[in-house]
Amino acid sequence: MTPLGRATIAASLGVLLACGGTTGPVAGTLKVNFANPNNGQDGAALLVLSTPVSPVSVSAGPGLTLWGGPVTATIAKLVVSGNLTTGTILMLQVDDINKFRQYSVTLQKVARTSDSQLELLSGYSVTVSK
Repeated sequence: MTPLGRATIAASLGVLLACGGTTGPVAGTLKVNFANPNNGQDGAALLVLSTPVSPVSVSAGPGLTLWGGPVTATIAKLVVSGNLTTGTILMLQVDDINKFRQYSVTLQKVARTSDSQLELLSGYSVTVSK
């Protein structure tokens, strides 16, 4: 084998070894996104958060208030209040954002701002994303 061939094989092995290792957890922020058909007319939402492990912290989206924290268990009921519009309503600091599919949020109730009347949940949704 020529010196160039050996160098090519050695370089290829180095790349394979560098890429072949497993990556560890990646800490970061997950977002809970809210889709609201009555954009801006709702003032509170009751949510159930289910997680594989307790989040490091949970905070409300900009301009919103979180009730029910801190979250110290894998299932928690939380209320988010304020001018609820479509967008991020919660932020979860977690130990591994790559496990985001293991986090879920269920919308239980939504109340209007004007009279606190409960809304039908048709058209609303919540999702968790990186």
